[in-house]
Amino acid sequence: MLKIVKFFRALIFFESLTITTSLTFSEVLQRLEEVVTPPKLFRIILPFAPPPAKPYEGTISGNTFQINRIAIGRNLFLPIIKGNIDSQPFGCSIKIRMVLHKIVLGLMILWLWTTGSIGTFSLFAWFVEPSVGAIFLPILGMFFGVWLLCLIPFKIEAKAAKKLLSILLT
Repeated sequence: MLKIVKFFRALIFFESLTITTSLTFSEVLQRLEEVVTPPKLFRIILPFAPPPAKPYEGTISGNTFQINRIAIGRNLFLPIIKGNIDSQPFGCSIKIRMVLHKIVLGLMILWLWTTGSIGTFSLFAWFVEPSVGAIFLPILGMFFGVWLLCLIPFKIEAKAAKKLLSILLT
């Protein structure tokens, strides 16, 4: 059962992680502040420009933080990293969730719902009347193509963020 859950979680635009560390609450905040700069409304970093001093931008307030990597060029599929720091007797526990930006996620849901429903309807129509033709193939191809086009960059960025946060906070 656990393998099925892991399989389906790998197919959605969501990642979660819990890091248990021996660092104190203030040390965790200090390490986060070393790599996080305050957000700007518009930030464009060109490929030939020097990289930013801090790789992430976002806010840290109290025991929560919301950050995302500063992209070189444009990347709509960068995960928004939301975290909650809980103090424990011998360190801290940091619960991290990574999701797509709400606007990108909304557009993806709209696109996938539209192409998925039209493709499924076309598939059923083809089953009933084969002379309709296999019009469902390109429509379902658009569904799976766009889904993979978004999922793969998101998972790559999420994996890189997990690695950096694990190194930073342990």
